Amino acid sequence: MNSTDERLRMAVPWTLRDAAKAVALVAEVAALFVILAAFVSLVLGGAVPGSGFLLSAILEGTLLLAVWIFGPWRYGQSWNALGLRATVSSGVLLAALALLASFAFAVIYTAAMNVLGLAWLTPPLIPDELMGTYPERIAAFVLIVVVAPVAEESFLRGFLLPVFAGRWGFWVGASFVSVLFAIAHLAPGVLLPAIVSGLLLAWLYRRTGSLWNCCLTHGA
Repeated sequence: MNSTDERLRMAVPWTLRDAAKAVALVAEVAALFVILAAFVSLVLGGAVPGSGFLLSAILEGTLLLAVWIFGPWRYGQSWNALGLRATVSSGVLLAALALLASFAFAVIYTAAMNVLGLAWLTPPLIPDELMGTYPERIAAFVLIVVVAPVAEESFLRGFLLPVFAGRWGFWVGASFVSVLFAIAHLAPGVLLPAIVSGLLLAWLYRRTGSLWNCCLTHGA
C-alpha cells in the first residue's frame, strides 16, 4: 500500500470538531448514568441488579448513536464510510496475527504483574453479575463478543482514527485513539494491554481497510 492510497482511504468528511462532540456526548451519557445509578443505589440501600449490564448496553448504543449523528449521517453517507464496506476474507490472516500478538502481550503482562506482586494491575475477570444464570451468560456473550466490538470499532477505528490520523499522522492518531480505548475500560489492569490491543487494531485497519477485520479480532 502506498501513502496516497492510505490517505485516500483515511480521508473522511467529518472533522475534529465532530469527533470532539461525539466524545463529549458519550462522556456525558456515561457520567449521567453513573450519577443516576449511584443515586438509585443510595435510595434503595444497595446496587440495582443488572445496572452494570444496562450501563454497558447504553454506552455501546451511545457510541453508535454518536458515530451516526456526527459522522456518516451528517454528511449524507452510509455506514460504509466507516470501513464496513470491505470484506473480511482479504485480511483474515492479519486479523489472526493481531489477535495472537494481543493475547501474547496480555499473558506476558499479567505474568509480569503477578511476579512483581502488582496483582491490582492485572486484567480483572468478567463481573459475576454478567455470568450468573445461563440467560445472563448468553446476554453477556452477545454484548461483549458481538455488540461491543462493532460499536467500539465503529467509534474508535472507523470514526475517530481517520480524523486524528489525518491531522497528526497515523501512529500519533492511533496512539491517541488507543489511549481513549484503554481509559474507557475504567480498570488500571486493562490500561496497558488495551493500549497495545488498540494499536494492533489500528494497524490491522490500516493494512486491510476493513473494519470487519477489527470487529472480528476485537470479539475474539
